[in-house]
Amino acid sequence: MKMNDGCRKCQLDRKLNAYPADAPEERIREYQSSVLQLVNQSGETSSPETASRISAVYRRLFGPEKDFTAIKAHFNALMMELWDDMQERVRTADDPLEMAVQLAMTGNFIDFVALDHVDEGKLRDLIMEAHRIPVSTEMLEQFRMEISRAHRIVYITDNCGEIVTDKLLMDTLRKLNPEMQLTAIVRGAPVANDATMEDAAQVRLGEAAQQVLGSGNDIPGAVLERFSAEAMEEVKNADLLIAKGQGNYEGLSGCGLNLFYIFMCKCSFFMERFGVRQLTGILTREISADSSVQ
Repeated sequence: MKMNDGCRKCQLDRKLNAYPADAPEERIREYQSSVLQLVNQSGETSSPETASRISAVYRRLFGPEKDFTAIKAHFNALMMELWDDMQERVRTADDPLEMAVQLAMTGNFIDFVALDHVDEGKLRDLIMEAHRIPVSTEMLEQFRMEISRAHRIVYITDNCGEIVTDKLLMDTLRKLNPEMQLTAIVRGAPVANDATMEDAAQVRLGEAAQQVLGSGNDIPGAVLERFSAEAMEEVKNADLLIAKGQGNYEGLSGCGLNLFYIFMCKCSFFMERFGVRQLTGILTREISADSSVQ
């Protein structure tokens, strides 16, 4: 999905003045000039890829960006503490798939880019009330049907902590279709609080997915043209793809693959796009999806 005016404004609001307080004036001017150029001349570029290019400019001029290592480890551990309870809620639900999807939606609240701050109390409240999230019956049944007939599923993850709810949904998918092959894709290198191979190891994501791969890049969203050959091979061979989070929607929307998106609406574009309030969970799919990835 290429950037629209709202996305450009958001990028400028977040990035234009996001430089170190003690940065030299000449480097600030170069940084701001580069940000304006990258955003205003984004053309067909998606918001995640533009953000990645801005980050590269930042690192060149100012050095490393904020290190989220400790924050990521904390939220991974926090969510793993809730694993047994969430697993039991899925096991005893009238519809385990719906419950797993609802919990996966709440996990997408852990986003230090879209929200700046993640309130742990609010996160716990959202998880406790996950069963109240409305899920389209029609969309859920389409999702269930695609899961049941898929031979290979690729699940593209988003954030730290959130991948615990992804693990729970992956576990549910495998119970619905024990014969399918499930590959999870995380970010190929650290970027903000997005999940990487280190996060996948901490939450033991390999217990639910037969294979866990990095995307091959540090873009904060799935951009297939920038995937590693190994990750792209999995995408090409998949019968079904699942993408978590707004960034992955921005990077993949319009690709035409057999793909379902699960996320929580956090910014004005998504609230307007889906006609909902902030922090509403969404399960949707590619309009032109077909039964296989070409």
